[in-house]
Amino acid sequence: MAGFSLKNFGGIAPIVPARYLEDNQAQTALNCPVFQGSIQSLSDLGSSVATLDKSGTIQTIYRFGQDTLSDSQHWFHWTTDVDVARSQIAGDTSEWTFFTGDGIPKATYASIGTSGGTKPTVSRPLGLAAPTAAVTATANSFTNTNETKETRVYAMTFVNKESGFEFESAPSPASNSVDVFTGQTVALTNFPAVPGGDYVVSHRRIYRAVAGVYLFVAEVTAATSSFTDNVAADSLGEELPSLYWTPPPAGLKGLINLPNGIMAGFSGRDVYFCDPYRPYAWPESYIQTLDYPIVGLGRMDTTLVVLTKGTPYFIQGTHPTNMAVVKSDLEQACVSKKSIVSLMGGVLYAAPDGLMLLSGGGSRIVTENLFDFSQWQTFFAPSSIHAYQQDNQYIAFYDNGSTTGGFIFDVRSGQFILHDIYTTAGYHDLLADKLYLAQVDSGNKVKIWGAGNTKSYTWKSKKFTMPNIMGFSCAQLEAEAYPMTLKIYADNTLIHTQTVQNRDPFRLPAKVGRDWEMQIEGSKEVFSLAIANSMSELAGV
Repeated sequence: MAGFSLKNFGGIAPIVPARYLEDNQAQTALNCPVFQGSIQSLSDLGSSVATLDKSGTIQTIYRFGQDTLSDSQHWFHWTTDVDVARSQIAGDTSEWTFFTGDGIPKATYASIGTSGGTKPTVSRPLGLAAPTAAVTATANSFTNTNETKETRVYAMTFVNKESGFEFESAPSPASNSVDVFTGQTVALTNFPAVPGGDYVVSHRRIYRAVAGVYLFVAEVTAATSSFTDNVAADSLGEELPSLYWTPPPAGLKGLINLPNGIMAGFSGRDVYFCDPYRPYAWPESYIQTLDYPIVGLGRMDTTLVVLTKGTPYFIQGTHPTNMAVVKSDLEQACVSKKSIVSLMGGVLYAAPDGLMLLSGGGSRIVTENLFDFSQWQTFFAPSSIHAYQQDNQYIAFYDNGSTTGGFIFDVRSGQFILHDIYTTAGYHDLLADKLYLAQVDSGNKVKIWGAGNTKSYTWKSKKFTMPNIMGFSCAQLEAEAYPMTLKIYADNTLIHTQTVQNRDPFRLPAKVGRDWEMQIEGSKEVFSLAIANSMSELAGV
């Protein structure tokens, strides 16, 4: 071999012995995105754009005010793993927002969620519990007994009308039955008490049933304690919509938006769905029960991806009543809920054997040719991985007990590199097209991925094994700018360090060896590296 030239640089593949790597693959690729073929420098986090109020380790951040392009305002944050979903209701001008993982499922909106102090400042329980007691119905005195008689029962719901949105509960138990003549009024008393605490009830709705169908009678304020029903049969309103509505379960997790106004979440082995465009209503008839405990949820186009402690599941449908469940034949459990990332290519998550990609074009462990089981488990501690997407890249962070850091997997190129940035929480903002990260070690500051100065990187080549002991006399490093540092190893020994000042060829010391490795260090983009026995040969490699 007269020499060799390195172009179209690649990432790491530790599963492959150094001498058997492809010529463009690396033993070390730290802070150097190689996804375009050249060696580039990863930019550090930018300066702080916000300070988070809560003490402790921040696990979740979310920028409220999604219609406003701002880095700094309204950072919701929690020290627990929280999932947030924005309202899909048409005409919502208050940005109603729902979240799970902070106690019971909750809801908030602009004027209360951002009213001051630690945000979200104020929230409401997501959903209203049904009244537990029945109203009392009494037919008022009536002298004309020659008209048609009917038997009625009544039910009541709680309603919260707030900031352009309303919640309605399931109905109370049925009242006592009462026989009523045409034109006779009915007194309704003993109204059930409204719930206290964080619940807000602004109104009550009264429904009456004849022959088992509840129809709307009237809406009264929450403070109303009695009502006289004098509504004629032909003036009754719509049928009671909330007969089978229930609030989301207290332990609901993983809240995620789906098409057609549907939200999904999970608890245990059960997947829950809300009634379309009614995020407060989660009928039990919509529940899908799976074989394994659920770890988390992702979304692939219109399909809900359910990651479990066993196999993945795919759930798809236009309405919760027609959801079809398909069990994957892949036996790759999800070991970290926060590792689940939905991006254009599908859903990525940390599995025991590596990084798993579920996509319409086929599902596979995308790191199977990069890491073996032991390497993946030991170095990355996959149960610790939390990840986010930016520019269709899987940007991950890990804590293996002795080391914290991260990695980037580029879906398009399949390249994998390491980085030395660490965070405990992140948020990808669609409007800004930015990845925001919370850094505990800098005082719980919110910073922007890639907005800082370029970092110093290290890229080390494969081990080029020559047929015989030989030496190389010259090299050339083509970069965007200089200086750059080139280190050359022969037989595992550093034999030369060169500060490269320009793209001109330069001489190497007279050293020989059989195994050769090159390491590039710096912060400028590198396009190629060539090494040869002579200047003339250098021009031809």
